[in-house]
Order: sequence, then C-alpha cells, then structure tokens
Amino acid sequence: MIPMIYERSAFLSALSIAFLILLALTAMNGLIGLPLLRGLKVGQQVRDDGPQSHYKKSGTPTFGGLFFLTPLIAASVVTGLLNPELQVLVALGFLILGFAVAGFLDDYIKVRVSKKGLSVRQKSLIMVAVSVIFTVYYLYFAPQQPYFLLPLSQNPIPISGIWKIAYGVFVVLYLFFVTNAVNITDGVDGLCSSVTAIAALGLAGALTVLASRPVAVSWSMLADLLTGASDNARAGALLAAAVAGGCVGFFIFNRHPAKVFMGDTGSQALGAAMAGIALIVGAPWLILFFGIIYIVEALSVIIQVAYFKKTGGKRIFRMSPIHHHFELGGWKEWRIVGVFSLVTLIGSVIGFLLLQA
Repeated sequence: MIPMIYERSAFLSALSIAFLILLALTAMNGLIGLPLLRGLKVGQQVRDDGPQSHYKKSGTPTFGGLFFLTPLIAASVVTGLLNPELQVLVALGFLILGFAVAGFLDDYIKVRVSKKGLSVRQKSLIMVAVSVIFTVYYLYFAPQQPYFLLPLSQNPIPISGIWKIAYGVFVVLYLFFVTNAVNITDGVDGLCSSVTAIAALGLAGALTVLASRPVAVSWSMLADLLTGASDNARAGALLAAAVAGGCVGFFIFNRHPAKVFMGDTGSQALGAAMAGIALIVGAPWLILFFGIIYIVEALSVIIQVAYFKKTGGKRIFRMSPIHHHFELGGWKEWRIVGVFSLVTLIGSVIGFLLLQA
C-alpha cells in the first residue's frame, strides 16, 4: 500500500505541474497575443438573431483558443513521444489539432470572407474525416487494446472482431456530437472555459484513482488489458489537468466582459479533448456527467428545432441554446456561468463516484 500511495502522490504532483504550466503559458500567450489579434482586426460579428445585449460584443477579437491550444497540443505530442506508455497522447494531440483546424477555417472565413463561415456540409465533412482517422487508429493501430468500461464495473471489456466496426460507428458519431455540443456551449462570456475547467479537473481526479488500481487477475490477457487501461487513465488524467489549466488561463481574458473569444478554433478543440479523454479510458458515458452542461445545451437546440418544425413555428425556449433562454429571462451572464458551473460540479461528483464504484 505504501508504494501505491507514494506513486499516487508523485502523479498528483505531475498533474499539478501540467495544470500550472498550461495556465502560465496560456496567460503569457494571452498577454502577447491579444494585442496582436486586435492589430489584425479579427473581430467576431455577432449573430443577427442572437440576444440584442450581445450586439455590443461585435468586433471582439476571436481566435483566442490559440492561446491554450498551442501549448496544449505541443505538450500532448511531446509527452507522448517521450513516454512510450503514454503515446496515446500523440493521437489525442492530433485529434485536438484536427478539430482546431476545422474551427480555425470557420472562424477565418467568418472574419475575412463571410460571417456565415463554413457551410454545415463543409464543416461536417472535415469533422467526420478527422473522427474517422482517429477512430481507425484507436481501434486498429493503437498499442492498447480498445475496451469499454461498464458503469459500476471495475474491469474493462475488450472490443474485438466485428464489434470494432460497430463501436467505430459509435465513436465517430460520439466525437461529432460532443465537439458540436461544446461548441454550442461557447455562447456566453466565460461559460465554456469555466465549465470545461471544472469538468476537466474532476475527470483528472477520477482518472488518477482509476489509474492506481492494482492489476491482480489470473488471466494474462486481461492483465495486459488492465495494464493498458491504467496507462490510458494516466494519459487521460494528464491531458485533463492540462486542459483545465488552459481553460483557467483563458478565463482571465474571457470572463465578462470578454476581451477575446476562443472561437470555434478553441471550443471544437476542447470538445475533441474532453471526448477523447473519456473515450481512451473506455468510458465515453462519462461525458453524460462531467459534460452534463454540454449535453443539456445540445439537447436544447435539438428539442427547439424539432418542436419548431412540428408545430409550425412555436418554441419551447425563448431562444436556444438554453443559456440564451436564461439570458432573455433576465439572467446576467455571470449568473449563467455561476449556475452552469455549479451544475457541472455536481455532475462531476456523480461521475467521479460512478467511476470509483
């Protein structure tokens, strides 16, 4: 027991370092990059159909996601290359990069060509292509056997044979949905960064406990799988801690009134990071808890659109995503961020308890 406690203590120190380094680098990038973005005049144009209180935000620089993405992607790739047992971080780094590129193209077109950005089809094609490439690697080329961790279960179930194809379809849809859900959440100053910071910190803590579980089974194949699962849990915890640090550093510039927006460049990349972390530990269902706000935001749009079409123009919410519903109901942006962050904290506690059961 003493060695395990020592190892967990050392790993917690590594998580703290990852968090602090990303926080510091993001803050430094913000101090340097914000004047550059202002000089380039890459201000975002607010939607015409958005809340009227947002009109004054037109011209606020976007592309702020680059503040935390550059150190996050670099750290993921370098850490994975230097530590063979954590090499899944390399794949996650490129997954994040792929979705960041899709968001960057959309943001660039919005500020330089047309405020409509990429068409839904163009953006979806890029996102699906990135998802498929990552899924093929994860299922067929990654050093660790892909597995699924049942809720309330301590042992992973291997995914093999024909099940890889079925699970692969799910993974592509899962990545597409989660990244879009996080993108939708980025609609109020400081909301996406604060919610994601809390969710990522909770996930890092939960995966730290998961990674320290002893491997004590007689079946050698399962023992190897559990060892790989432990490596993935450590990799996921490190990336989650780094994501949290980046979000906290970005919040300095994005809190209300926001000096910069992360744009689709940042929000889609954060979605890829959170979805990827839950996926590599075999528990994509964790997003239902740690990312509860993402799910609620996405469902509010789906429900609103479906109800609008079915009733010929009637609405359930004043406006979707649901954070706009509360805005039009008189809530200040800081209140929305506070309440949604509290809900994320509660969801994260539930997810933590389920993962440790």
